[in-house]
Formats: sequence, structure tokens, C-alpha cells
Amino acid sequence: RKADSIESITVGRASELLADKRARGPAPKKRATKKVPAKKATAKKRAAKKTAAKKAVVKKS
Repeated sequence: RKADSIESITVGRASELLADKRARGPAPKKRATKKVPAKKATAKKRAAKKTAAKKAVVKKS
């Protein structure tokens, strides 16, 4: 097949090559590889600091 050049190939040879290709059947499909996600470092949850509620200061006059 590699020795056949496009310019010199005959109709008969082309039909032979096509018949061979049909006889071989479909090409086996490649198995899709699953991408494994990288493990994320477990983020440490920090306790949210509670701000002390300011009491309203009442001024006595």
C-alpha cells in the first residue's frame, strides 16, 4: 500500500484496497481514559470569630 503512489494507482488496485479495508471491519474504538481529579488538600475550617456586640452606652445627665 505504501508503494502505491496516487498518480500511478489504477481503478482496479483502488477497489482491491477498499475491499481489503472493508474486510478488516471497523477499527477498534479507543477506551476513553477517566481523568482522576487531583486530591485537594483538606482545608481546615477556621471558627469564625464572633465580634462582641457593643452595648449602647446611655449617658445620664
